[in-house]
Order: sequence, then structure tokens, then C-alpha cells
Amino acid sequence: MDFAINQRRSYDGNLCTIRYVGKVEGTSGDWLGVEWDNPARGKHSGEHNGVRYFTCRNKEATPGSFVRPSRPADKPRGFLEALREKYASEFVDQGLVQQKRGGGGSLHDPIKFSSKVVEEVGFDKIRKKLAELQELKIVLLDGLRIAGVQAEDGVQKIGGLEMRGEACREIEETCPKIVQLDLSRCLVSRWRDIKDICARLERLRVLKLNGNRFGVVEESIRFEEIAELHLNETLLSWEELSRLSYQFPALTSLSVSMNQINEVSTPISKTITTLILEHNKIDSLSSVRELTALPKLERLSLRGNCIENVNRPGAAEDPFLFSSSLEFVDLSYNKVSSWSFINALSFVFPGLQSLRISGNPLYNQPVASTIITNMPERPMTVDEAYMLTLARLPSIQILNYGSITPQDRTNGELYYLSLIGKELSAFPEDVEKGIISKHPRYRGLCEKHGEPIIRRAEKSGPAVDPRSVAARLVKMAFRLCSQEETIKTKEIPRSFDTYQVKALVSRLFGLTPFEFRLTWETDELDPVSKVNREEEEWDSEDEGMDNGDAAADETKFVKREVELVDSTRDIGFWLQDVDEARIRVDFLS
Repeated sequence: MDFAINQRRSYDGNLCTIRYVGKVEGTSGDWLGVEWDNPARGKHSGEHNGVRYFTCRNKEATPGSFVRPSRPADKPRGFLEALREKYASEFVDQGLVQQKRGGGGSLHDPIKFSSKVVEEVGFDKIRKKLAELQELKIVLLDGLRIAGVQAEDGVQKIGGLEMRGEACREIEETCPKIVQLDLSRCLVSRWRDIKDICARLERLRVLKLNGNRFGVVEESIRFEEIAELHLNETLLSWEELSRLSYQFPALTSLSVSMNQINEVSTPISKTITTLILEHNKIDSLSSVRELTALPKLERLSLRGNCIENVNRPGAAEDPFLFSSSLEFVDLSYNKVSSWSFINALSFVFPGLQSLRISGNPLYNQPVASTIITNMPERPMTVDEAYMLTLARLPSIQILNYGSITPQDRTNGELYYLSLIGKELSAFPEDVEKGIISKHPRYRGLCEKHGEPIIRRAEKSGPAVDPRSVAARLVKMAFRLCSQEETIKTKEIPRSFDTYQVKALVSRLFGLTPFEFRLTWETDELDPVSKVNREEEEWDSEDEGMDNGDAAADETKFVKREVELVDSTRDIGFWLQDVDEARIRVDFLS
């Protein structure tokens, strides 16, 4: 048996790649240094007693092991052998029956049990199975230990070119209509073996090679008709993937997830319209700025990376923007924690129509600080996250696969505008410019909806002594909800509790105590959930989710109300930093 570097093997169902053949100091005999596909299966990274014998592609701590060349390996398969085992197992079993008969029985002889015919075995059944193989369009052979056209490919030196040529012709005759082929997690390591299989499948357009380990691709090898290529978890570097893309001249869709890529450092084929870069090590949008050269790119998925910023921290980088053809971007489950990142998306992706952004730390933060909203700090709700995201991005039509209705947009923009107004109210006028600079959409939203009400503390006149009676009073306008609405105003000390306030209201309106409730009508706006939106998750895995009944499922937008519940707590607890308050008086039912 011959062994070669980059050769693929399987031991007890565990795939690995040979990275070293030879002696190991302190031991006798030869060893194979292997890198396991599952790094948890190994013991080290190719180093033994301080000596490095090989280097693993996987950056985990223990993907490597040493095994003896004599250790029995799982038997590899040729392409057609695996195909027949998966899709025509009865045909394979029938061949075994004939072998057990020693060739003495007729192919037309029936199988009998107690003088009764159990199954008719003959050329008709064989022809039926062959006809089924010839009609196959989608073929999934992942994990079936395919070594190439023949079982011997990649395991030992190839001999008998005539037999190999016959095997290639048989592929063409057996399954000529294959359009999609999955050869993931197999024993193929040479691109020429992949080419020999694909060259016989003239209709093949989708090729999946996930989880394989490949050597260098020869520049002379080209895959002329493949339009969609999957190379997830192959541990190919971006430079290798870049070179490889040019050997697929018809390529439009490329998936290269889980390849430990941290930067798109070199150009890629400009034919690509869909690029999947999920679960890599990318930490900023500028790390993929090379993709701005793709004039036809329509869909880009960066889900599950480490993206936190637009530009790398501390790097002086020129502004960049993607082609206006790019309409769908997936940035979900990264490390985005700042609204400034969301604000920048419209500039970096000028053609953005559909965005996926859930699962980022940003949405676990409070909407704003207590000084701005007069609310206790708490993580934003699902609806607040939804509203505040779409309000910052004027062009998007779909957010997390849910279509944005005109009412959604109006509600979101009004809510966002109200929060900016609260922020401006909380600070002096001389810092207004700096606040507005953090909200690029502010001017446009004011033109569309009108400016928010800004109530800053008066600077003119003598300052109010915080120990004075005036500082301790709050002006409360009580509105009685009855047939004829009545409003009465009183200045009440903040130290009053709810019971004292209710006693005052009883005297003002001549009501029986404890037969009514008091509700503070604030100036804050709150979005109300859509009926069909999940409370804890605003991200749908189903891209085709039904949005047909939008008119009956509109998001409402209401002012926040706070009930002054019966309590000995001072009303100043609820009315912090509020000088005037509207209080609704409702009869209890």
C-alpha cells in the first residue's frame, strides 16, 4: 500500500487526512501523521516531544494523531459503487445473490421459499433499476467514502488507464441527467478526481463538496458548467478559494462557511451573485471590502461571524461601498453593539432592500438612558428593536424576512423621532449639534413628520432652590372620564403617596374613595406588537413567511400609560424630573 501526503482515509467512520509519513523520534517503525476532520478526535497539533512533524489546517488545539500504517482503514468506494448502494441497493444485493450461487443459476431463475416464488429476479428488474438511475437529477452521496471514479483513486497509485476510462464512460451512461451532486465528507482529495466525475455529467450545475480536504488545484482543470458551488468546512484559505473561483467560469453562487476565514484579501470571480461567508472569523465590514468590486453581487451572508465595527479599530481606512446590485445582507448573530453601525449600513450598502440583523448584543441593551426616557433601564423589547432598526434604514423593505408595511415605517420613524426629542430635551442647547450628528436621519424625519417637541429646562430667571416648596410640587391636571369630560388642576407635593392623591381627587370630583383608578398619560410613544410576531424572537428562519394579511395585522403605536397603583410610595417615584402631568381618572368596573 502506498501512502501520500494529503491522502484521505477513514478509520471506524472517522475521516482524516495524512499530513506526515515517516519516523517519530523515540519510537520504532513508521507512522502516519493524520489530521482528523473532527478535531476532538485528535491528541495534538502535529507536535511530539517538542518536535513538529506536520502542521494541521484546523486551528483547534488537538486535531492531530499518529497511527500505524498497518491499522485497518474503512474501505473506499468508487462513484458508481456508492451511487448504486444508495439508490439501487436491491440491484447490488441481487448481484450478491448471483455470486453466492457461484454463477451456476440462471439470471431468470426465481427465488423460492417452500416451493413458492418469493421474488422474480431477472433482466426486467435490472433494466427497471438502471432506468431509475438514468432519471436521477439530485444525487446525495455525502459520507459514503467515495475516493473518486474508482475505489482505488487517491488510495494507491493508479494503474490501468483503460479501466479508468471505461469507468468514466459508465458514469455517463448510468446517470446522465444529474443536475445537483453532493460529494461532501468523502475521501476525495484531488481536484482531477472531482473533474473526472463532473466531466461525464453534462447537466450538472450544483456541486457540494462540504467537509472535504483538498490539495492544490491544477490551473488546467476547469469546471465549465457549474453555477453553484459549496465548499463549507473545507478549511481552504481565502487565497485558495479566490484562485479556485476563476476555474468555474459559470459560477454565480459560492458558499464557503466555516473555513476560519478572517479577511477577504484577494479578488474573486466577478460572475458571483450570491456569496455565503457564514461562521468564519471576520471582525469588521472593511475586512470584506474586496467584495465591493463584484458588480453583480446580489446576496451576501455574513451570519455568525465576529463583526462589531464597520472599520477595523485604529485603522485609517478610506470609505467604501458595495455595488447597488447588493440587495440582501445577513449580519445576524455577530457582535454588533452600537447604533452607529446600523446608521452606517445605508451608506455601505446603497442598494440594501432586505436585512437580517437579529441575535446581536445591541438588542440586549436599553433603548436609551434613564435621563432621556424617564424609564427604568431594561433591555429593549422585540418591537422597539424592530422599530428603531427600520427607522434608521430608509430603503429596506424586508427586515428579518418580514415585510415592512407603510404603517410599520411610520410608527418606527415617529417612535425614533420622539426618542431623539427626549434626548435633545435632556441636554443644553449648546450640545444639540453633537447629539443630532449621532442621528443621520433626524433632519429627513423632521421634514417628513415634523420636529419633535423639545422641552428644555428654563435657563432664564433665578434658579429654583431644590429645597423650596416650588421644587417639591408637581402640577397635575386630572381628567375625569365621564359623559361630560371635566379637567381640574392642582399642584401637589411630590411627597404625597397615592392614597393622599386619591383623597384629593375624591374631594375635587365628589367621588367615593377607592372606586376609581389614576393613570398617568405620558408623552412617551410605545409600539404595540403585531399579532403574529413572536414575543421573544424577531427573526424568522422561513424566508417565505406569509405576509399576505398585512392590513389586518398592522402594528399599533400608542402613548405609554402608567397606573398610579395604591401604595405608600411617594408619587415622586413615578414622576421623576416631571413638573407637569396629565392624570386620567377612570371608574372601576
